[in-house]
This record gives sequence, structure tokens and C-alpha cells, in this order.
Amino acid sequence: MPPPQPPPPQTYGYPPPPPQGYAYPPPPPGYGYPAPWAYQPPVPDNGQAVAGFVFSLVAVGLLVISFGLSTIVSLGCAITGIILSRNGKRKVDSGETPKHRGLAQAGFIIGWVGLGLSILATGGWILALVLSANDESFNLDPDQTREVVALVVGG
Repeated sequence: MPPPQPPPPQTYGYPPPPPQGYAYPPPPPGYGYPAPWAYQPPVPDNGQAVAGFVFSLVAVGLLVISFGLSTIVSLGCAITGIILSRNGKRKVDSGETPKHRGLAQAGFIIGWVGLGLSILATGGWILALVLSANDESFNLDPDQTREVVALVVGG
């Protein structure tokens, strides 16, 4: 008669270990760690694409939040976003990096939208100032008019 087998060890919530001689199936392709000789150097980042996208979003966001009062700042942010996004797209197209081409494209488009909206808002505020200055019921002395124009223009 064979000697009695000891009971299997407690696993506390884990499945019991497989019996001796059992081989696990190989993992599906794509899992596991790459071989040490297959090390790939890190890919260079595309910071200009990210910065262009952020500047473009800031330009549109400032216009919306301030109801067009930040037209000069939004204009500068939109132009900066367009330039940086274009440079980011060029980096991807030239093969320097494969990262963030879509982000650069989105920043480029949003930048042009922000530029157009900034120009429209600037024109609207100038028109509002001209119409209010020509209105007879709007009584401001010249000193107050200069202060209002300086406030709106940002100077």
C-alpha cells in the first residue's frame, strides 16, 4: 500500500496549484516582455504639436469665457497655436517623430477658428465703440472715451 499523500497547501483564495507534470499553455502573441536584445530607443516627443493645440484651445476658450473682451490676447494665442501646430505637423511629416500628428492637425484647425473669431470679436467691439461714440444720448467727455478705448484695446 502506498504511503498517504499529505493534504494540498492552503492557497487562501487562489486556485490550487496544478498537479505535477502539468505544463501551462504558452501566452498568446503580443503578451509578455520583449527580449532584452529587442530594446527600442524612446521615440522623440512632439512638444510643438501639444503646445500648438493648447494655445489654440486657450484662444477659443478666452473668447468664449470673456464674451470677446480678450480679443487681443486671443489673437496672439491663436497665431501662436497655428504656428506651433504647423511646426508639429512638419516634424511628423519629415519623419523626426511619429507622435501627435492628429493633435497638431486639431490645433491647426482650432487655431484658425480662434483667429477668425478673434478678428470678428475685435471688429464687433470697434463697431460698438464707434456707434456709441456717435450716439448723441451717450455722453462721455473725451477723457472718459480715451479710458474706455484703452480698457477695451488692452492698453
